[in-house]
Amino acid sequence: MQVLRTFDLKSTLGVIALCAAAMSPATAQNRPTAEQDAAHPGRGVYDRYCGACHNNAQATRAPALESLRILNPATVNYAINIGYMKMQAKDLNSQQRKDLVEWLSLGQTSNAAWLSAAMCKGSAAAIDTSVKPTASTFGLGPRNLRHLTAAQAGLKTADFAKLELKWAFALPQTPTMRSQPVVAGNTIYVASTDSGRVFALDTESGCVKWQYEQPVPLRSSLTYTEVEKGKPVLLVGDAVGAVTMIDAKNGKQVWRASAALHEANRITGAPVVAKGKVFAPLSAVEINYTSVDSYECCKAQGAVVALDLKTGKRLWIGRTMEPATKQKLNRAGAQLWGPSGAPIWNSPAIDEKRNVLYVGTGENNSLPATNTSDAIMAFDLDTGERKWVFQATQKDVWNYACRRGANCDFGDQAVVVDHDFGGSVMIAQRKDGRDLIVVGQKSGITWALDPDNKGALVWSRKIGSGGANGGIHWGTATDGTRVYVSLNDRGPNDRGPNAEAQRSAGRPAGTPDTSDTAETFGTPGPPRAPGTPGLFALDLETGSIVWERKSEGDCTGDRKQRFAACDTRLGYSPAPLVVDGAVVQGAIDGILRVFDAASGKTLWTYDTMRKFDTVNGVPGNGGSIDSSPYVAANGMLFSVSGYSRFGESPGNVLLAFKPKK
Repeated sequence: MQVLRTFDLKSTLGVIALCAAAMSPATAQNRPTAEQDAAHPGRGVYDRYCGACHNNAQATRAPALESLRILNPATVNYAINIGYMKMQAKDLNSQQRKDLVEWLSLGQTSNAAWLSAAMCKGSAAAIDTSVKPTASTFGLGPRNLRHLTAAQAGLKTADFAKLELKWAFALPQTPTMRSQPVVAGNTIYVASTDSGRVFALDTESGCVKWQYEQPVPLRSSLTYTEVEKGKPVLLVGDAVGAVTMIDAKNGKQVWRASAALHEANRITGAPVVAKGKVFAPLSAVEINYTSVDSYECCKAQGAVVALDLKTGKRLWIGRTMEPATKQKLNRAGAQLWGPSGAPIWNSPAIDEKRNVLYVGTGENNSLPATNTSDAIMAFDLDTGERKWVFQATQKDVWNYACRRGANCDFGDQAVVVDHDFGGSVMIAQRKDGRDLIVVGQKSGITWALDPDNKGALVWSRKIGSGGANGGIHWGTATDGTRVYVSLNDRGPNDRGPNAEAQRSAGRPAGTPDTSDTAETFGTPGPPRAPGTPGLFALDLETGSIVWERKSEGDCTGDRKQRFAACDTRLGYSPAPLVVDGAVVQGAIDGILRVFDAASGKTLWTYDTMRKFDTVNGVPGNGGSIDSSPYVAANGMLFSVSGYSRFGESPGNVLLAFKPKK
């Protein structure tokens, strides 16, 4: 077995755990006065190194200070040592780091009291291990179709118009809800990724059956499976590229294993299970480091890592490219490395018939460009051998220096468009029984490929202009007749980052993606103009548009204050969910909508961007709906709300809806 590690995960976890223990949240009785707060040395560290961005969220779209001050101290410590803020915090000494984390957590209350009061009593505390899960992973099955029948969900199309809120549960120390829950029997499992916690809740009441906690932020959606009959477990990926297995009956850790190949690796897509293996997709945070000209960009790469289901032992690595080697120096004199990037943000699709899995990749982060970026890749389930690659966008090289930084001097060797495949591949079945691979891309294009012909193009459909945070962002869904595609193109007041990126890379602003040709795209049809995000239904056989609903984003009242990107980011970013004849779609404006799958008619809407009275007594607010929000089971619809990245509105609630009787 080949084991590749460039950092010591145990040491990293140990440092974070010690910091978390030393800087536990203050109790309500110890809440500081304004004078004590201002006099704390961490306030000065924040003002000098952090305030310019986080005090000006409307302009910078960084999380606002109030979002930072509810975070678990261990999460802040991770951010400044490994995560997004590593390079911004590189000049802080150990005392300054301790002071900063300590100050940000001042006034936080203990979680012990509310957790004790919220614990289930009597029969509600039981977990039935004999019940098969209704919603077991991000794609709701190995083919990632994101489709449930009325019998599976306990909801018919007509029920959605009668939905009302049954209960709300607030997750502590969490401004971003990015993990899709799973449901088995009368238990819903939900991850509070920012705080490193997983909760098992009763579906009827929202009471707590158990809590799991670790000293590193979690990141992926959950997957529910069995190690053996009667032994259900949960799998979750985290911000340092490790997979944790948790006993679904009691919340105890079974094993924890690193899949990381580089210290910047993380697991964003849900780990999935097949043939006694766990398949973990690796993404990376390294692009965030590149805005500092002295950073030696870049070495982190995407991969799929197979682990043994019972032990977590690493079995094989399916790389998206060869390891990085030294390239030229950048204009600031820093050593450049490459190739890098092609991260895998999505959950793999399992093709048992062909014994392969499929993933979509992101852009390269440094030169040279590879033929595996912005691509669909097929890996053998037994060995990790690469079977075939379909590249959708050539020469896409992008990182956060592509806003006029020295680590983005790509010239004409790159197109700098950041057109990842953020959403998962679906394995749909056509009317004649043949399979079709369907996937959406941030370019605004949906692709259909032939799995029996090495991913040859069958059809494609361009529905928007796409962009770094736009296009088809987190995935698609299908009912076997239509493909439901959510479009998150930027609004008319947002030029997006790529005009600056192209200028920084030495290309004229507005230079088109050179791969945007009929030869590459097939027959995509007329592109949509920027500023027309919405939900589209495409014919599965041909890709033709059956219906479309433009986003009806709300940017009024309190949203103007809470939602930094209110005027420009009103699209549909999370993947849809199909239940019976209804399509559930969340939006960045915080509104949850349900559409008729056949006609596109609106069946129900609910505004989640507000305060909620919660069953566990923790203050709860809804916000933007993004990433992986919702599932249906037991005659109920469950959705998380809140997303503090990219100028969106933070929130921390899990909402449970049930039809009126």
